[in-house]
Amino acid sequence: MQKLFVLIGLSLILSSGKHFAQQSILKHEIDSISGLLKADHGDTNTVKRLNRIARNYSYLYMLDSVTRYVDASLRLNDQLNQKLQRGTGSEKQIRYTLLKAKGNSHSVMGGAFYESGKYPEALKSHFTSLKIFESVNNKRGISAAYGNIGLVYYFQGNFKEALKNHRASLKIDEELGDKTGIATAFNNLGIVYADQGDLAEAMKCHEASLKIKKELNDQPGLAASYNNLGRLNYKMGNYNESLKNNMECLKLYEALEDEEGMALSYFNLGDVYFVQKKYKEAEQSFMQAKRLSLKVNYRLNLKFIYQSLAELYKNRKDFKKAFENQAMFILYNDSISNEETKKQTIQMQMTYDFEKKEAVADAEHKKEIENQKVLAHEKNRKQTIIIAVTIIVLLLVMIFAAFIFRSLRTTRKQKAVIESQKSEVEHQKHLVEEKQKEIIDSITYAKRLQKAILPSDEDLRKHLPDSFVLYQPKDIVAGDFYWMHVSNDLVFIAAADSTGHGVPGAMVSVVCSNALNRAVDEFQLSDTGQILDKTRDLVLETFAKSGEEIKDGMDISLLCINKVANVISWSGANNQLWYIQNETFKEIKANKQAIGKTDEPKPFTTHKIEVNTGDTFYLMTDGYPDQFGGPKGKKYKYKSLEEKLISISHLTLTEQQEILTSVFNNWKGDLEQVDDVTIIGIKI
Repeated sequence: MQKLFVLIGLSLILSSGKHFAQQSILKHEIDSISGLLKADHGDTNTVKRLNRIARNYSYLYMLDSVTRYVDASLRLNDQLNQKLQRGTGSEKQIRYTLLKAKGNSHSVMGGAFYESGKYPEALKSHFTSLKIFESVNNKRGISAAYGNIGLVYYFQGNFKEALKNHRASLKIDEELGDKTGIATAFNNLGIVYADQGDLAEAMKCHEASLKIKKELNDQPGLAASYNNLGRLNYKMGNYNESLKNNMECLKLYEALEDEEGMALSYFNLGDVYFVQKKYKEAEQSFMQAKRLSLKVNYRLNLKFIYQSLAELYKNRKDFKKAFENQAMFILYNDSISNEETKKQTIQMQMTYDFEKKEAVADAEHKKEIENQKVLAHEKNRKQTIIIAVTIIVLLLVMIFAAFIFRSLRTTRKQKAVIESQKSEVEHQKHLVEEKQKEIIDSITYAKRLQKAILPSDEDLRKHLPDSFVLYQPKDIVAGDFYWMHVSNDLVFIAAADSTGHGVPGAMVSVVCSNALNRAVDEFQLSDTGQILDKTRDLVLETFAKSGEEIKDGMDISLLCINKVANVISWSGANNQLWYIQNETFKEIKANKQAIGKTDEPKPFTTHKIEVNTGDTFYLMTDGYPDQFGGPKGKKYKYKSLEEKLISISHLTLTEQQEILTSVFNNWKGDLEQVDDVTIIGIKI
C-alpha cells in the first residue's frame, strides 16, 4: 500500500511548524490577544497581534476568520507605512518591522489556503511572502517561505521543485545555526526522498532530524519523526520496527492530546497490520483513525482511510463494504485534487520567476541611469552628432518606405488572414487535445476500478502457486477478465472474453464478473455447468432492466480444482480447454453458445477429469490466436499456439509465460493489437 506514504508526509511536514494545541487552548489564546487589541493604539504591535490571531484560526481550519484578520493586518500595515516620515532614523527600523509583518501575513494566509486544499492560492501567498523577505534580507523568513513552497510542490507531485526548495531552506538554516529549522528541513527532505524511492537517503534525513529533536526535547517534532520512521520502515519491509515506531508516535500524540496526530498514528498502525494479514487489528485501527479524522475534519487522512478500508473488505470478500468505502474514497479524492490545480501551480511558478527576473532587470537599469548621469556632460557633443545622423537616416528610410508601402500593405493583409486562420486552427487543436485528455484520464481511472474485480497476485500465488496469467488488454480497459473464487476445498479459476473491448467491453466484464460471484456465493453452486447456467440467467436479468434488447455477454473457460479428491471439473462457453497429461496434448470442446442472449439456450456440460501431479491446464480467450502479424500479416491461429505450448511444456510456467509474451509481441510487430489477450496456465 505504498500510495499511502504521501498522506504521512502531509502531517509530518506540518508538524515541524504547527502548534499541537487543543482547540480550547487556541481559542483561549485568541480571546487573550483580542483583549490586548482593545487597548492597542493601531501600531506595529497591533499588526503582529492580528497576525497571531489569524495563525491560530488557521490551526482551527477556519479560513474565513484567517482571511478577515490577515486583511485587517495588511490594511493597518499599509496605513502605518504611508504615515512614516521619510529620512528619519526610526523610519527605516519601523519600515523593516512592517515589511517583516507583511511577509508573515502572507505566510499565514498561504498556510490557511494549504490546509483547505487550495494549492494555487497557497503558492501565490508563499511566493509573495518570499519576495517580501528577500527584499529585507530576512533569512529566517526566506527559509520558512522556501519550506512552505516545497510543501505545496510536494503535494502536487512535483518532487524536483520540492527538493530544490527544501534544500534551499536547509542551507539557510545551517548558516543561521537554527537547529529547529535544520530538523524540519531534514524531515521534509526525507519525506520527498522516500516518495522518489530513495529509501536509504530518506532514512539518513529522518535519523538526522530525530537526533536534533531529541537534543531539543521537541515532543511534537519527535512524534513526527517517529511517524515518518514508521512509514519508512514499513516501505522497506521492516514491519516490526514500523509497529514499534508507530506505537511510540501514538504515545507522544496522546500525551500532547493531538487528535489529528492520533488519527494519523492509528491509520499507520492499521496499514502495518493489514500487510501482516492481521485484519481484525487493522480494521480496529482504521476505524479509530476514521472516528478521529471525522471529528477534526482531517479530509486528506479520510481519503486514504476509505481507500484502505475498501482494500481490507475486498480481501475479506465483503464486497458491499468494499464498494461503499471505495465510493467514499473517490468522493474525497475528487474534492481534494484535480489536474487544473497542477496547471495553476505551474503558472504560479512561472509568474514568480518572471517577476523576480523583472525586479533584477529594474535594479540594473537604475544603476545604469546613475552612471549615465555622471558621464552626461562628457557625452553631450557625441549625442548631438548621433541625433543628427539618426534624423538623416530616418529621412532616407521614410523616402524608401514610400516606394514599398503599397506592396507591404497588400502583404500585411494576406498575412493577417493567414495568421487569423492559423490562430483558429490552433484554438480548435487545443480544444480537441483538452477533450482527448479528459477522456483518457477518465478511462485510466476506470482501469483502476476494473482492476478491483481481478484476483490479486497474492491470492493467485496462495491458491495456485504453480501458475501464470498472461493478461494484455488491447486498450486501457479490457473486455477480457480473469476470475477466481475459493470455497472450502474448491478453487475456481476462469478466463473470460466479454463482448467487445475497451470501455464497452469493460462494462460488460463487470456485469459478468458480478454474476459469477453471485452464482457461487449467493446460490452456493459448485458444479461448473450449473454455475454457467446461473451466470447466464443473472446476466440476462441485469440487461433486461434496461428495457432494451441487449445481446452482449461473454465466452468463458471455467475450471474447478478439488484439492482433496484430486479431480478437476470444467465447463466452457465457446472457449475450449487445453491440457497436457503424460506428455500428451488433449482438448475438451466447449458448448457452442455464449453467456448471454441465445436463440435456443441449452444447459452447459460439466466435464470431469482425473488428474495426476504434473498435469498442466491452459484456459484462454481468442485474442492470442486471432492476432495478425508475422512476415505475411496473417493470424497466428490456434494450431500455431497448440504447437508452441507443446514445445515449451517441459519448462516452468514462469518461463512459459515469458516465451508466450515474447512470441506474441514479435509476431504482432508494428501492427495494431486486434483484441484483448488472456492465457492462464496451471500446473497441478
